[in-house]
Amino acid sequence: MNFVPLFFICVRMFHFINAHRIAYFLQNFAKLLEQRRAHPGRKQIVIVDGSASVFIMYFLCDVLFLLYCIWLMLHEATWTPGFLLLVIAAMESFAIHLRISGTFITDSHGFVYPRSWFRYLTFGESMFILLKLFEG
Repeated sequence: MNFVPLFFICVRMFHFINAHRIAYFLQNFAKLLEQRRAHPGRKQIVIVDGSASVFIMYFLCDVLFLLYCIWLMLHEATWTPGFLLLVIAAMESFAIHLRISGTFITDSHGFVYPRSWFRYLTFGESMFILLKLFEG
């Protein structure tokens, strides 16, 4: 049994459970950066609370997941699962940023979130591959 996929199963489950909050956090942070660029002379104070630090740790784990997918692609026996995990992990982000019809919803503030069916699809596909890697 390989326990590295088990860690990433937990990371993907955290992402699935908190996908709405993660998308809100990312888009709110991007809006904050845009405001900072628009007014370079204005000083801004950013308070990082407990929930923000949890999401910062999640983003570090997400970067590790992407590096793990690339590491899997470097070996001939695990090339296909690594490539599929990389594509599936990027599908949700591409669907939102490219505004692919039917895969996103927009709230009253203009923030964009993936639809539930699309989240279930990407989560199920990645869990299947990670569980196959976990069992050996």
